Amino acid sequence: MTNLIGQSLGRYHILEQLGEGGMATVYKAYDTRLETDVAVKVIRTENLTMATMERALKRFEREAKALARLTHPNIVKVTDFGEREDKPYLVMIYLPGGTLKQRLGKPIPWQEAAHLLLPIARALDFAHRQNMIHRDVKPSNILITADGEPMLTDFGIAKILDLEETADLTGTGMGIGTPEYMAPEQWTGKTSVFSDQYALGVVLYEMLTGRKPYSADTPAAILLKQATEPLPRPSQFTRDLPEKMEKLLLKVLARNPEDRYGSMAEFAKALESALSGQQPPASEQTPKRKVSAPRPKMEDKSRPGPVEAVKVHDTQATVDQQWKDSAPKKELAGLKLSRTDLPIVLLFVGGVILIGIIYLIGALVSNSNLNMPPTFTPTPGIGSFTESDGVTMMFVPAGEFSMGSDSGSDVEKPIHSVTLDAYFIDKYEVTNAAYKRCVDAGGCEPPKQSSSYTRTAYYSNPEFDEYPIIYVDWNMANAYCEWRGARLPTEAEWEKAARGLDERTYPWGNTFDGTKLNFCDKNCSFDWADKNVDDGYADTAPVGSYQDGVSPYGLFDMAGNVWEWVADWYDSDYYINSPASNPLGPSSGQSRVLRGGSWGFYVNDVRSAGRGWVTPDYFEFYIGFRCARGTSP
Repeated sequence: MTNLIGQSLGRYHILEQLGEGGMATVYKAYDTRLETDVAVKVIRTENLTMATMERALKRFEREAKALARLTHPNIVKVTDFGEREDKPYLVMIYLPGGTLKQRLGKPIPWQEAAHLLLPIARALDFAHRQNMIHRDVKPSNILITADGEPMLTDFGIAKILDLEETADLTGTGMGIGTPEYMAPEQWTGKTSVFSDQYALGVVLYEMLTGRKPYSADTPAAILLKQATEPLPRPSQFTRDLPEKMEKLLLKVLARNPEDRYGSMAEFAKALESALSGQQPPASEQTPKRKVSAPRPKMEDKSRPGPVEAVKVHDTQATVDQQWKDSAPKKELAGLKLSRTDLPIVLLFVGGVILIGIIYLIGALVSNSNLNMPPTFTPTPGIGSFTESDGVTMMFVPAGEFSMGSDSGSDVEKPIHSVTLDAYFIDKYEVTNAAYKRCVDAGGCEPPKQSSSYTRTAYYSNPEFDEYPIIYVDWNMANAYCEWRGARLPTEAEWEKAARGLDERTYPWGNTFDGTKLNFCDKNCSFDWADKNVDDGYADTAPVGSYQDGVSPYGLFDMAGNVWEWVADWYDSDYYINSPASNPLGPSSGQSRVLRGGSWGFYVNDVRSAGRGWVTPDYFEFYIGFRCARGTSP
């Protein structure tokens, strides 16, 4: 890369080079307009071909705008971006205090290490809730302010020039991460929020022991060690390390993502617990959700039973035994099992047999018209009907509407005409009470957590019966709708029901009005709160609370309250080739679409054309759903 010292990038005069890596070169520069020092990160593009340059620059602009919206006290703020001669650059605040990497080389007291990384864990949790993954967490990307405050930088840099939808650029090997901090699944291209968690665990391990868990001369050798060698026990390098910190490292550095903490928030709580001397969070002692393919419907890991009892027992084992169990296991009968797994397998088989008996009894009972889903008897053309279960559905007539937006993000483009058959869709988001009826009937799993963001007791608490169900993944939402004899709405059905035929921006019109939806307001603790609105809720609101925010077809909470699962797989380019009649979305994918925004997100997310996407196994305090069905039984 050409040395830029002494040159100017727009209003930024380059003063000196601060550092250089495989993806970018960082300079100290002087902002001639604001008369202050800044950091300018110039992205390396010399390895790109002409064929990929245009797409790379478009990706850069999209990601740069997303980074500029990422505002958190412990994330280095992106203040500007630009491009000169095919060299894109980001402008950030300048922090002269150095990096965490400069402090490493010998063990750091565990309390100091935990205190230093706790704000970084919270910053990553914040970003994950914005559907943003760092991809390259490492000590050199953690800056230290003059006051000793840690700041995370280079957020998303690894993604800017990694065109996931193409093979030609990713084949160059750019932007996959730093080998010694990469999670095992990253080597196969499966980056997720759990990869960030693993990387931060490696940083913590290095701080506590003065060494990285796996080191080698080549990336391939590091991968081989990860796959074949057990995690070196940190207490052999740091004798006074508490057992609780060893257990924390064992969990966060697990090979399989599903064995780590369920979220970065849980990891942060575990650090807090270790510092306070309290017991680990209850969620640390229960099986975690999977992050790979959607699991089979019969795989019910949330119900108490023999399998769960064994899992809880395992967490009480000694650290020595846990370290032995983390070693590579021999394959028995084609399954990756060790001899210590056999009691678990036997109990699991017994649990499956027991569950099978329960389902058989349930089937026999259902034939006696007990616990039957509500009967569907609407008459097409009628504006609404109420099922016997008490759920009201609204009628949306057949016809054409305009889907998408040319004023939003690229994934909403282009606007295109879509013709849909008539259908019914829930008037309200599915409530706690409605979902519990399915759980009680044996048709649904309980939500992954019974709390909400601010309420300890939320699900199964009569006070919140008419609030939207949360902490359900896509498969759980789909199972509920099927139990009712319905289905999740397609993305096109959801958007038509939300905005009608006149391409309105919001369900009520084209002007944002914070009083017409449950949206992050001055009661909300998030940085992006709209401080001018007070709706009385610092969390979810009862469904149907915002009468002035109703959609053209009489649906409530199509903006805000909770994001809603829809049926479609996500593809950023799907709109370009979408069928003109009854589109069902891509035939496959890695993420499912979310619609409608939530009480805790940006104004841009609650627009009727706005799209979100996460993996089907994802669940959070801001995700719910509603159901739809055709006009025939």
